[in-house]
Amino acid sequence: MTSRPVILFEGGEVPASLAYRAGKLGVDACPHVEFLDIPAPCVLMAPISLIENGFTGGLRGFIEYRADDAVCPLTAEAVEAVAQGGLCLSACTTSMLSSDPAQVFCAAVRKIAPAIGDMMVELALAEALGNSIIHGNLGLQSDLRHSLAGLVEFNTRLAQRLADPTLASRRVTVTAVPLAGAGISISVTDDGDGFDIEHELKKPVDVAAKSGRGLGLIRKVSSQIEGSNGGRTLTMRFLRTG
Repeated sequence: MTSRPVILFEGGEVPASLAYRAGKLGVDACPHVEFLDIPAPCVLMAPISLIENGFTGGLRGFIEYRADDAVCPLTAEAVEAVAQGGLCLSACTTSMLSSDPAQVFCAAVRKIAPAIGDMMVELALAEALGNSIIHGNLGLQSDLRHSLAGLVEFNTRLAQRLADPTLASRRVTVTAVPLAGAGISISVTDDGDGFDIEHELKKPVDVAAKSGRGLGLIRKVSSQIEGSNGGRTLTMRFLRTG
């Protein structure tokens, strides 16, 4: 167990909502000063344009800050993951779609779990993020994409839902925690309605299907997966193979 993380806020004085939330979670929050030397794992809270900065210079995570968010995005899950020597990432739906979070996060995972096949981790994480964003936060089903007309309808609905500020501001949170034996556990949580993951896991894997392949691919490349939080959280474990 490492020490409790410190939240570095980019943008001046720490907002009252962040200070309060950090206090409730037993961590400190302070303005991000580039030359600040803190003997604790740090997480950057900043606009999405600085996502890569949250995993450089020894930082252990990134939480997107938007001044118009109704609720402080700092969560207990993110704090605990970093406190256990892991990583965290949190951003809203639109920001997740406009950035490349899987690649950025997996580059950081390589540093704390170098023995794990990073290509498999990135593939699984990209699929899990896609499911959380499209099916979870936006509530869209992929079966529309079976035909050209269905794909047009899918894209129309996607644009409509992204234009809904309530849906667009929903969050996806990713955490990674090292496991004994050089493994890694990665969890992806969304703000959607959830689904019966256990029921889906009982279905045979069909990676050639036109839709619904995400969970099957994740099962193929990970050592173990499970759902929790009413189907809003998918946890994938990757164990050292050599």
